[in-house]
Amino acid sequence: MYFIYDDYYLKHENGPGHPENPERLKCIKQAVDGSRAVDRLKYIAPFKAEEKQIEMAHDCAYIKTIKNLSLKGGQYFLDMDTGVNQHTYNSALLAAGGCFKGLDLILGAGVSSKFFLACRPPGHHAFPSRGSGFCIFNNAALGAKYAREKFGMKKIAIVDFDAHHGNGTQEIFYGDGNVFYISFHQHPHYPGTGGPDETGYGKGRGFNLNLPFMPGTKEPDYIVSLIDIILPLLERFGPELIIVSAGYDSHLLDSMSSLGLVEGSYWKIMLALSAFSKWVCNGRLGIVLEGGYDCGSTADSVVSTISACLEDSITMKIKNIDDMESYFEVGNDYRRDRVQNHLMLDELKKNFDLD
Repeated sequence: MYFIYDDYYLKHENGPGHPENPERLKCIKQAVDGSRAVDRLKYIAPFKAEEKQIEMAHDCAYIKTIKNLSLKGGQYFLDMDTGVNQHTYNSALLAAGGCFKGLDLILGAGVSSKFFLACRPPGHHAFPSRGSGFCIFNNAALGAKYAREKFGMKKIAIVDFDAHHGNGTQEIFYGDGNVFYISFHQHPHYPGTGGPDETGYGKGRGFNLNLPFMPGTKEPDYIVSLIDIILPLLERFGPELIIVSAGYDSHLLDSMSSLGLVEGSYWKIMLALSAFSKWVCNGRLGIVLEGGYDCGSTADSVVSTISACLEDSITMKIKNIDDMESYFEVGNDYRRDRVQNHLMLDELKKNFDLD
């Protein structure tokens, strides 16, 4: 598995006291370096994306705005939350380029592999014409566009487990029937979008799935959602590549949400996605860092994410959704007694013809 990182990511700043700060990445790197998984990782440096490549998902005028603000130096803000300093433009190019590098490695080599991109600034709140919510360029969306353009990937899934709805990613692909965007998130919460009725339009109708979880939602809802809704829909869709927008602000200790995941929850989510990728898309899976603002829990959760992707002895035994249900011991009692968002999940099953 590839771990993609560059110290230059630490140079982007949002201003004093901001939760999206360089310390996040320092903690992640230190935890990964000291983990048991480190011997099975190959550390890779990103390359800087070209401006023309960023245009696959963003308007020229917006790209130039970020470039010009960075060239001026100083500290600027696109909105109340999203800062730009002299290093932001290059850091954002390296973030997108890190995703491209990972895709080159797992799609160009012809072998089953995965990557984790530890980058900043994050991306899933970045729209074609503006950044927001700490995000500058939409790394996951650009990755999907890059995989389609360079490698001819016809069907791509983006699974986003950040606590906040990836409104930028949704907008970019809302009318695209070849990219299936799926988001777990707290609702109501920033940015206010991501309702269960937002399912796409035109050719993209039916290829946008939102799972808006009530505050206090814990691990069982995520596992049941994967087994009963997400993986059956993706199996029907047949992606050739899965990109994960990995946000760790859904952790119990993270003050940026009221969700209740723990490190082991991310291990289970990623084990499920990793196993699924083996039988659907030859194991092709890329993970891109989004949120996560409690440094300790975020770093530990990244290690859990990576560790799950390396559990070959387990994932080889999980060959279908029934095997997964059995492995996680999800039965009717589990669904009835431990799931909190019953009504919303039942509505989604009906809307997506899964009853």
